[in-house]
Amino acid sequence: MSLKTFIRWSGNKSKHLRHIIPEIPEQYNTYIEPFLGSGALFLKLEPENWIINELNKDLINCWKYIKTEPKNIISGFKKFGKKFKPMSKEKKTLYCRELTSKIDGMPYGIDRAISYMLMKYCAYMGNIFFNNNFYFKGLHLNISVNNNCGFLENLAFNNILNVSDYINDTKGIILNNDYKTVLSKAKSGDFVFMDPPYIEDHNYDFNYNKDEILDENFIIGLLDQVKKLDNRGIKWMMTQSDTKTVRRIFKGYKIVSFPVYRMGQKEYVNELLIKNY
Repeated sequence: MSLKTFIRWSGNKSKHLRHIIPEIPEQYNTYIEPFLGSGALFLKLEPENWIINELNKDLINCWKYIKTEPKNIISGFKKFGKKFKPMSKEKKTLYCRELTSKIDGMPYGIDRAISYMLMKYCAYMGNIFFNNNFYFKGLHLNISVNNNCGFLENLAFNNILNVSDYINDTKGIILNNDYKTVLSKAKSGDFVFMDPPYIEDHNYDFNYNKDEILDENFIIGLLDQVKKLDNRGIKWMMTQSDTKTVRRIFKGYKIVSFPVYRMGQKEYVNELLIKNY
């Protein structure tokens, strides 16, 4: 069973797994991922024992309902598709703008999870949260140009069911905590994979979480936490942007670079894999 991510997410590592997987330890007890995002690596590895975490409440709300009510999520997608697909490009944009504006007022539940996932799929670059507010700027290019709505097809629905089956058939915990709390649960013999938000010179106009502050202090905090993992004999690996600051802060660890194509910048840049083994 080849599992894929079920949500569009900035920083999704699906296209970079070929660089990441060869660097992962062959054996470990529990797989721990404190910055889950779309969970591309987690779903590719399909570990038997796991702890996954995400600070973003909407994202973890989606994961929880993928686990418990996948068929109802699919029903919500199908209902949306019947109305959305026949619309003109202009009406699609207006409809998505209306739905996105309602997300913040919805209680955390399955309806909010469905709306959040759908709008992430429909939005350009998958971004619907700007300056601490939900807003739909424009359609994803595949929808705008080709009317391609692959997320509303049976292949995507089958993947949702398969992901749900995997989560329920293995032993794991889904958390919505600060990453430091999750790292404190790691024990000797576990493996920790971290894909935290990057701190870069490029000024992105979206944000992952409300009032989130990402600066050099965030990176220094990560260093402090991985040193604690070192002291407990826990193997860890982290993805990071390739900047002088990151290389300076983590200079005591093994660093591997790999090329990544950035759609927003329309160019290849290097990213880093940093690990303590």
